[in-house]
Amino acid sequence: MKRLLTGLAAMLVTGAAAGQILECVDAKGKKEYAQTCPPGTIKETKLMKSGAGAASPGAAVPAGKSLAEREVEFRKRNAERQEAEAKAAKEQADAKDAQRNCDDARAQLKQLQDGRRIARADPNTGERSFLEDKDRPAEIERAQQGVDNWCKK
Repeated sequence: MKRLLTGLAAMLVTGAAAGQILECVDAKGKKEYAQTCPPGTIKETKLMKSGAGAASPGAAVPAGKSLAEREVEFRKRNAERQEAEAKAAKEQADAKDAQRNCDDARAQLKQLQDGRRIARADPNTGERSFLEDKDRPAEIERAQQGVDNWCKK
């Protein structure tokens, strides 16, 4: 305990003894920093005050944001960045789905316009039935509406 108190007292005395630091400029323009300027110097500028003024540099510097405020701002920026990334990912996925639906609608329209036989499964019985020629114009119209809906540019 005695060593601790002695060490603390030594640090306090050394801080007070440090005093002031001067900037000294000699005849050649060379700058030197010392507690006392050597003989033959032209200019002396006080850089650090002695005593209590040197011990509390926080008083001279305006206080910045506290750690808690910076943490809140960081979390806010992080949340905004994550929201923007999620929004961009959703928009990209939606655009990809729309493109896929557009491609499917165009392929279906092309099959109908080419006059190929188109087979369908009956939803009630599960039997395969073919699209008849009398139903083809209505199906082409429906497929064209699908292309118009999905392929907006």
